[in-house]
Amino acid sequence: MEWKRRGMIAGITVGVFAAYRWLLPAALPFLAAWMFAAWLHPVAVKIEKKTKIRKTFVGTVLLAGIFGALGFLLYLGISEIFAQIKTVISNFPVLKKWCGIFLDNCCGTIEEITGIASADTRRYVLTQAKHLREQMTSVVGAQTLTGLFSTVKGILFTASGVVVTFITAVLLMGDLENLRRKVWDYSWLVGTRRVVRRLKKTTVTYLKAQTVIMLLVAAVCAFGFWAMKSPYFLIIGIVLGALDTLPLIGTGTFLYPAAVIYLFRGMTKSALWCVALDIVTSLLREFLEPRLLGGKLGVSPVAILISVYAGIFLYGGWGVVLGPLSFSTIYEIGKEWDVWD
Repeated sequence: MEWKRRGMIAGITVGVFAAYRWLLPAALPFLAAWMFAAWLHPVAVKIEKKTKIRKTFVGTVLLAGIFGALGFLLYLGISEIFAQIKTVISNFPVLKKWCGIFLDNCCGTIEEITGIASADTRRYVLTQAKHLREQMTSVVGAQTLTGLFSTVKGILFTASGVVVTFITAVLLMGDLENLRRKVWDYSWLVGTRRVVRRLKKTTVTYLKAQTVIMLLVAAVCAFGFWAMKSPYFLIIGIVLGALDTLPLIGTGTFLYPAAVIYLFRGMTKSALWCVALDIVTSLLREFLEPRLLGGKLGVSPVAILISVYAGIFLYGGWGVVLGPLSFSTIYEIGKEWDVWD
């Protein structure tokens, strides 16, 4: 019956949303532990055969080394980001003066083109900026304490998740073969395995490709702005890497306006650097996407675009990942249950 089919589609949609919205954060440490264990298990087995050292101990040492290296790199990155934020704050008077000069140049250009007095344009822009600042100040003032508690809660939650991931991965390392065999023996998981297998070939492949491209774009942009002697090269690189993952936005959304600003300041070389960076990152994406995806995506780009923006609306920042993943999960479960026309 049609009403039954629509009811199943609605149930699948609500179930997938609830799972990704509330269940996934709790299950994430265990999923990460399984991935670490599956990745390191073959290496630990080989070392055990050659050295007779138990694979659990070998896996623990390998995990400790990986977690230590990642923690050290994260510490260096966060330290550099905070140092650059501190530089932004200390240079605020200079930035304010520079913004004033840039605004005067823009208003003068508008006066030449439209005939509207530059003083009127400047007054209007400053008035709107003042209203926006007042609104932001009131919002920040009201939510500072709540935000502080949320930040502390998030740090504690992340730290506990890392500890749980490490301990669980060590425990899985010693009994991974038996667990895999038991999972594969459950007949009621046959459909689930088919869904997961198809997701790995489509959306997971897409997300892996986007992650690799994002990291490379961020590295290229950070290097470019470091070469331009920008004190904010790491922050800019991270922002541009994130922008490049968003459909129809990309690095040009930032780089071309930056190039125009540099031209207004008479810094032609920096403006050309910005244009060159956008060209390089665009070519990098065009070169890597077909090779990383290998024609295996099988999902309409329009569907990906819609799912990304719907995901941001439903999940927040993580919607860039969870949006496409939710869409594909709903589609694959519906396909497995034969609910699509």
